[in-house]
Amino acid sequence: MEVVIVGAGSIGLLIGSYLSEAGMKVVFFVRRREQAAIIREQGIRRINSDGTETSLKANAQTDEGKLPENAPWIVATKYEGVAPVVELVHKRNLKNAVMFIQNGYGHFNLVSGTSMPNVFFATVEHGAGRLDDRTVSHNGVGAMKIASYRGDEASFDFMKSVDSPDFPVTFANDAHQIVLRKVLINCMINPLTAVLQVRNGELLENPDAKTLFDQLYEEIMVVFPEMEKDLPKSAVEEICRRTKKNRSSMLTDRMNENPMEIESIISSILQMGERRGGSLPLLQTLEKMLLAIDRR
Repeated sequence: MEVVIVGAGSIGLLIGSYLSEAGMKVVFFVRRREQAAIIREQGIRRINSDGTETSLKANAQTDEGKLPENAPWIVATKYEGVAPVVELVHKRNLKNAVMFIQNGYGHFNLVSGTSMPNVFFATVEHGAGRLDDRTVSHNGVGAMKIASYRGDEASFDFMKSVDSPDFPVTFANDAHQIVLRKVLINCMINPLTAVLQVRNGELLENPDAKTLFDQLYEEIMVVFPEMEKDLPKSAVEEICRRTKKNRSSMLTDRMNENPMEIESIISSILQMGERRGGSLPLLQTLEKMLLAIDRR
């Protein structure tokens, strides 16, 4: 079976490595010809959490016309990469099943408003870091959660073959619920790590960072009380422990002087909180600090 993965960053490479290991024919759709050539010639490489290495075959293309016609798509790009994918799907009138890996809430708002017939959303809580154009480091075992939004609910059943202790995959009934859960997790980890310039684990190990982390959790749960059962503070802390050596995506962007996903992660939750009549002063302060850093 062939699977298209749009984007070969840390999460795209990680998912692709486990799909290839499960026997799927993985085709990456990337922007740069140099990266496509390296993946075609050398395959992809995964540094496992125990330090071992796994090399796997994969294909890569920059021309959408060379992608397999009926293969499902897994979109693992940042928010700014989603609109071009949606535009491409509409331009070519594709009926392929498409699954969007969520980091922020912007994906959900953008995609749910389209007429795409077969849409899934997913979240990934693994720690991963791209080391080069073909290599990903699996820094911490988490979970991948998948939910159908509309269309054929069996379109991504093949992901069950990837489920393992090293890469757990679960299916949920409510796409909005898993997306909101992931965005709230990101709001508790990403802005603090990016402002303080610390790895995830330091939010628990540094007493002052832990105080901010606790305050941010309590503030968010006052506005989103329905999420407290599904997202207790212990669950967010466990994610920090599992990915303690990982740099959040927002911190990585800051270090690489790339635009941070502030609007799609933080601003979207602030706007949602405002509509609920809630107050998120610490998160709002972090948003302004990060916007100032981004504009600098």
